[in-house]
Amino acid sequence: MTTKTARLFCFIPPAQIVFWLIALLTTQDKSEISSSLTQGLILILVSIIPVVGTLITLVFDIIAIVKICQEDADPELPLIGGLNWFNK
Repeated sequence: MTTKTARLFCFIPPAQIVFWLIALLTTQDKSEISSSLTQGLILILVSIIPVVGTLITLVFDIIAIVKICQEDADPELPLIGGLNWFNK
């Protein structure tokens, strides 16, 4: 799986937890996508909040997907972009 595909999998909204796990388990070098993994996990946790969390997650998912498609080397989201829990 390429880095761009793995980054996109961290932010696909309908079944985000499933795609996030696929990105986590199939990527060999997790340090390349560690910021996307962290941001995707935070959005999964925020989406647990019924209405507001789902809307916030959807907005951030769209922002992330647009940045990734524009070939941004390290797409950082507002507010949570500086966090990096998966960097070894």
